Amino acid sequence: MRIAIASDEAGHDAKERLAAKLISIGHEVTDAAPPVPGKSRSDYAEQVALAVLRHDAERGIIVSSRGVGAAVAANRVPGVRAALCGDAYSAHLGAKAEGMNVLVLSLHSLVEEQAHQVVDAYLGATLAPVEVVGGLPPRRLQRVFSHIRENIARDLTVSELAQVVGMSQYYFSKLFKMSTGTTPHQYVMRQRVERAQEHLRESRTALAEVASQVGFETQSHFTSVFRRLAGATPKHYREMHQANPQVHGELEHQKSATAA
Repeated sequence: MRIAIASDEAGHDAKERLAAKLISIGHEVTDAAPPVPGKSRSDYAEQVALAVLRHDAERGIIVSSRGVGAAVAANRVPGVRAALCGDAYSAHLGAKAEGMNVLVLSLHSLVEEQAHQVVDAYLGATLAPVEVVGGLPPRRLQRVFSHIRENIARDLTVSELAQVVGMSQYYFSKLFKMSTGTTPHQYVMRQRVERAQEHLRESRTALAEVASQVGFETQSHFTSVFRRLAGATPKHYREMHQANPQVHGELEHQKSATAA
């Protein structure tokens, strides 16, 4: 199963151990909000919800010291059903009966063994269908997501995205925000930064080239947007993540070990 996982700063270590366990038993796990040391990412819950909405993941898991707040943030994304669960029965029933596609674990109220039991029950349940009310129809929304992903390196206007689904720019923008909680422009910027983060963690490509590959016309604009969304400059982000692989967790290491 494809699982998107993320945590606040306090839950980082618990998230890493849980991710390693899930990978070891065959799940494909992606950190939806790679951390920046010393910085607290406030959008970690939203990024898990968006990963589920985009179908990048089948389920989401959030580990947080502020479980209720994380559930509220994730539920702002239409089509996402997030809930804080503290026992296996609730997690199983939430997925099977309520369509809970994002599980929230409270860092301070669960011991690790109990948290793993909750996760096992959640992932073992067949997910009830989730009815999406309002916003873009799911197929059209996925078409827009795919277009953005495939064309991230070039200029993407709201007009072009609206044409992908045959709508007026005004109507498309309104429905897109209803579906994702963000404007088309904000969503594209976030996707550019997320793609850049992958490059910065995995390669030594020059920053100017990374900027170009993810659709920024200038390195200065890239740096400005990246700092605002990721909490660090591209140079600093690369230094932290490549100097210490533990910073962005053991997810990729575990994936490689599992594949081998």
